[in-house]
Amino acid sequence: MDTKIVLTGILKSNNEFLVVKRTENDELYPGAWEFPGGHLEKGETLKDGLKRELYEEIGFCEEFEPIITNYYDEIKTKNDKIIHDLEIDFVINVDKSLINVILSDEHCDYKWVNKDSELLDEFISSKLKHIN
Repeated sequence: MDTKIVLTGILKSNNEFLVVKRTENDELYPGAWEFPGGHLEKGETLKDGLKRELYEEIGFCEEFEPIITNYYDEIKTKNDKIIHDLEIDFVINVDKSLINVILSDEHCDYKWVNKDSELLDEFISSKLKHIN
């Protein structure tokens, strides 16, 4: 069984959260708003993988202590293979005035939004339920 681990960094500044928009020519979710993150690579700790993904996607290189806030854990079949799909969401408290977002080629825009923003689909909104 293959295991796919996705790490998501939810940057929180007071009551706002940083979301990034996938490019319109993205293969999986064109134009979708999401939290920055990506796949854990072999030999990485969760924190190291999250640091790398946040740097690659938004240029974030500050020191932080991530707090696990949510996870998604599913075993599924894809192309006749059994896959363990694990997504771990981390909240990272920041001061947005000190954040200089530098988007990767995967994204074309970013915004700081509230929990009830209409940019957030149901799946993305659900990640914020347990964050105060």
